[in-house]
Amino acid sequence: MHPVETILQTTMRELKNIVDVNTIVGNPIYGEGGAVVVPVSKVSLGFFAGGGDFPTQAVARKGAPEFDAGAYPLLGASVVGVSIQPKAFLYMQGGQVTLLHADCDNTLDRLVQMIPTAMNEVRDAIKSIRAQGECASEQPES
Repeated sequence: MHPVETILQTTMRELKNIVDVNTIVGNPIYGEGGAVVVPVSKVSLGFFAGGGDFPTQAVARKGAPEFDAGAYPLLGASVVGVSIQPKAFLYMQGGQVTLLHADCDNTLDRLVQMIPTAMNEVRDAIKSIRAQGECASEQPES
């Protein structure tokens, strides 16, 4: 096997160790009251590997054949860049699942995220108004 192939195989094997399924969809985190949080990330990879055999001045003077793996020294390298960005968290509790975004890029994203909270506040306000109306109707008239 050529040394460059060894470099490529070693790099790919190490990449498999770095990036697996649990890097993208993380392991669940269990909290109090049965709450479960699952992180979701975006993974980006950049990969470069290469090399070649280059004759030294001594080998060139001896008139070595065009390719002899032992006659030429190897110049090779591999470079990997990995970017892992948290994108969201799945929050599960009491049979309900909520997606919590890790980043809000614009106003529309923020508005969409605020809808469930606003709906809960409106529902609570309506319940409060109804409860006050029932209490007022139960009071005896003087």
